[in-house]
Amino acid sequence: MLGLEAIQTTALEVAEAITHVLGIETEIVDANLKIIAGTGRYEAKIGGYEEDGRIRRDRLYGRMLVTGEEAIIENSTDYPEYHPREGERGEISCPVVLGDRILGLVALVAFSREQHDLLLSNSAHLLLFLKKMAALLASKVKEVRQTSEIQSIFESLHDGILAIDHGGVIQSCNRRAEVLLGVPRKELVNQPLGRFWPAFPLAEILRTGIPLMDLEQASGNGGSVDRRFLCNAAPVKAEVGGGPVISGVVVSFQNISDVTSRINSLTQVEDPTSFEEIIGTGPVMIQIKKKAAQIAAGGSTILITGESGTGKGLLARAIHNAGSRRDGPFITINCGAIPDTLLESELFGYQPGAFTGAGKGGKVGKFELADGGTLFLDEIGDFPLHLQVKLLHVLQNREIDRIGGTRPVPVDVRIIAATNRDLEEMMRRREFREDLFFRLNVIPFHLPPLRERPGDLILLIEGALARFNGLIGKQILGFTPDAMDILLSHSWPGNIRELENTVEYAVNLEEGPFIQAGNLPRRLFGAGAGGMTPAGSPPKAGDHRGAPFRFEPRTALGSLNEKTDAFQRALIRECLDRTGHSVPGKRRAAEELGISESTLYRRIRELDIKKEAARPGEEDS
Repeated sequence: MLGLEAIQTTALEVAEAITHVLGIETEIVDANLKIIAGTGRYEAKIGGYEEDGRIRRDRLYGRMLVTGEEAIIENSTDYPEYHPREGERGEISCPVVLGDRILGLVALVAFSREQHDLLLSNSAHLLLFLKKMAALLASKVKEVRQTSEIQSIFESLHDGILAIDHGGVIQSCNRRAEVLLGVPRKELVNQPLGRFWPAFPLAEILRTGIPLMDLEQASGNGGSVDRRFLCNAAPVKAEVGGGPVISGVVVSFQNISDVTSRINSLTQVEDPTSFEEIIGTGPVMIQIKKKAAQIAAGGSTILITGESGTGKGLLARAIHNAGSRRDGPFITINCGAIPDTLLESELFGYQPGAFTGAGKGGKVGKFELADGGTLFLDEIGDFPLHLQVKLLHVLQNREIDRIGGTRPVPVDVRIIAATNRDLEEMMRRREFREDLFFRLNVIPFHLPPLRERPGDLILLIEGALARFNGLIGKQILGFTPDAMDILLSHSWPGNIRELENTVEYAVNLEEGPFIQAGNLPRRLFGAGAGGMTPAGSPPKAGDHRGAPFRFEPRTALGSLNEKTDAFQRALIRECLDRTGHSVPGKRRAAEELGISESTLYRRIRELDIKKEAARPGEEDS
């Protein structure tokens, strides 16, 4: 807590003024008995301590600092607690009090006969005068404390702060302003604001007195933008001549990239998608996940192709979350869902007044929102041809041009694009630019349709059931044999999305412990589908094949587990035949299968997987 030492300059001035007016020497000590100001003999003692710096009740100053009482020492020899060392004849002392705290003492000390006579003849008036000086010192300490508290708040703010006078000159700033602008305080203060922000509407605020919010300002050097800020500006009013006048402006500002990062962290749902959540144990999916993990840390552009519903968005987010940009935003835009007339402004943003209807403050586009993170361009095959050259420019130069803007805006964004269309065929029809395709297709991925992944069906169905049980609040244990046959024989043209919708539908309708065929969507009962009635319609409640089966949980689960075990047994055996049944071979197999070695050994035992014949040089497991 700040004390008298914080106003030492003022204390020295007060001491000199008292002595000049009264002709009596003055001493001011703080709460620790340190001499911080004095005249005459005390001037040389400044910085030293009275009463050896020990606060004791049997000494005058020590008792006053404890009790807060005043003291008039008429004759120094009459007071046992007074210990004159330099010929002091008498003294009047008064505590300096602020609130409930004693900050120190101010004293008038007489050394000569004349000073002593003056002290004795006017002691009551001198004590009253001394009280006023003590109150003055206390009020100054209070002012410094308040200023210090305000300054501490000022310095601790996340925003940069600039205080500007009526003439447009920066009067003060905080540390954050120095950091954001990249300019030391000594080079900011006393400089015109226009030197750093030439386009700032300072004159308008001073003229109208109306605050302005969300102003975008750029500081540059040599015509290129170095930093971009989002600013709020409020006028400062003072009472002059009986009325308020605008005396200046206070500006708070932040780096736009920091603002957009915080917006995204507050508005985006946390989605910790990882490669482990991408279900698939076949060789193709294992290779896709392995490749994705290898390239996640880089910043190269990625193109994901595959039919609708194959999980392109899930793979894109998993790559983002596994890479160095995981703490940055992940922004998605569906290029096919936004009209061509709006897509440009959504992606690139626009300046204030760029076109009729444009917002007063302009708009930040998706590229800027994704700065420091990843922009996922879904359905890139639907990207308008007339905007493709603008997208190509971003990929080549890492900067965007806002609609109506006069300066390019640098962006640090990783692009992941996805499409279910054949871009190479579109290039042949001149519907997609060849140069843009090669810029996007730096690291390609192709997700196979579900019909080419029959081995993953049971895993996906089980995963969907567990998920929707949790979301809907049910405890369905599995599927009846008829229902499972229908699911396994369906071709799934809508891929994983269709499968998840199917399971969600069935979980909502099912009232028993196992999903029955009659509670599956009607679209699954087409030609050739398992569990059909002769008329090609789904089983009815009175139909024996569609009637509810009263399986015991163990029996029904056993049917599902048998299918799962058979698939896993074949997959593990095929992998071990390729890598070998030795300890190193099993280690490689575990890596390819995406499981731990202990899990692999456990499943080998549970599934009774044995090697058919040992290869030369193989170790026994």
